Amino acid sequence: MTTPTVAYPPNPVVDRSTLPPGPPEWPIVGQSFRYMTDFLGLARESAGYGDLVTMSTKPILAYLVNHPDLIEELFVTNHRSVGRGWTTAAWQDLLGLGLVTSDDPLHLRQRRLMQPQFNHRRIAGYAEVMTDFARSHENRWQDGARVDMAREMGELTLHIVVRTLMGLDLPDAVRRIGAAFEIGNEYLTKRGNFPPRLRRLANGLPLPFTVRFRRGRAFLDETVYGLIDQRRRSGLEGDDLLSLLLNVRDEEAANPEDAVMTDVQLRDEVITLFAAGHETTAVALTWTWYLLATHPDIQARFHAELDDVLGRRDPTLEDLSNLPFTERILTESMRLYPPIWSTGRMTFQPITLGGRDIPAGAALSAPQLIIHRDPRWFDDPLEFRPDRWTPEFRAGLHRFAYYPFGGGPRLCIGEGFAWMEAMLVLATMGQRWTVRHDPRHTVELHPLISLRPRGGMPLSLERRN
Repeated sequence: MTTPTVAYPPNPVVDRSTLPPGPPEWPIVGQSFRYMTDFLGLARESAGYGDLVTMSTKPILAYLVNHPDLIEELFVTNHRSVGRGWTTAAWQDLLGLGLVTSDDPLHLRQRRLMQPQFNHRRIAGYAEVMTDFARSHENRWQDGARVDMAREMGELTLHIVVRTLMGLDLPDAVRRIGAAFEIGNEYLTKRGNFPPRLRRLANGLPLPFTVRFRRGRAFLDETVYGLIDQRRRSGLEGDDLLSLLLNVRDEEAANPEDAVMTDVQLRDEVITLFAAGHETTAVALTWTWYLLATHPDIQARFHAELDDVLGRRDPTLEDLSNLPFTERILTESMRLYPPIWSTGRMTFQPITLGGRDIPAGAALSAPQLIIHRDPRWFDDPLEFRPDRWTPEFRAGLHRFAYYPFGGGPRLCIGEGFAWMEAMLVLATMGQRWTVRHDPRHTVELHPLISLRPRGGMPLSLERRN
């Protein structure tokens, strides 16, 4: 696979005395090394300087956007002038030009083609698959056992996404796909904040890490292209998302050959959906189990709701609307620990943000982890309080004070899929199990592409009577 190339605007030349305030900068390099190695720490420090902050990363000009009004201006008002930019260029090495990494007009065209495949009727058909996998997985658990919940949820969501996306349910194939993606995730973490030139230089070296990434990407390519070829040759229509994407047509295409996705486009979208559907849901569930384990009173109310609505039967899609407290638990969990903890944009044209002129070529970061914990929008922001999510509270909350799935034209296309999966997994497993956390275990954030717990999430299991 050839790595896509994107023409980025040149680094902006500005009078730095006119920039918003920000953390002190080192001579020559500014905050560049910290931006690449400790972005969360830099973002947290920068947030104390205001709503629009300069993060001095020479030669790139970077800003922190720290107010819902400004985030709306960035994501919605100025969406035609901004794109994903060099901050996601490393992602293209793995994902290609899928929905997460592409810019308009390709992004607009692909989203128009794919959106109908994520309507409520389509994704509702996967509810039983999700419940069956969750029940099968928890049947392996033992009373009194201590498990790494991060690994458990990763394995579970991996099987669900491979089945619903690719139509595969072979344990060895699932394991190898998961291992290849984990190598890719490691690559994105280590190289994601590198400027393009530095990343290309690092990729050109025959380092063991680089070789592992190439092999992992080659296996994913071989698997997905093989499935595409198999489906095209057989002509059989399956119920997985790959089969659905093979049959979508762009009615606005000028030429018939441009009306369907090419194999490369299909590959990029499948890998992108796999990455988004597997990683983010697993992380959201991991943090939710941790919060339940550390708040036994809330876990007791969670169990009571499940017992009252479900009894002993498995949950169905129709049950989810009758589990409002479970939904609030998940909502509050993704406020405290948003799986995608920061969202970035790059200006391809000059824009105005909060009355300030932002030049073309600037990088802007809007970290959900900081906005979601801002006391201006949430009372006791570090407290786990599902009951805060009343209809009245939701109605009065700025839509960009809580945005775990992004917003604007780039709102995550799989939001409904992810919510349904997380709710069904929680309801299915919560019927039979209580989780406990050992207070001697220190939980630390590990901000990779997603917000993982460092070193996993060990929890103890107790079978409910």
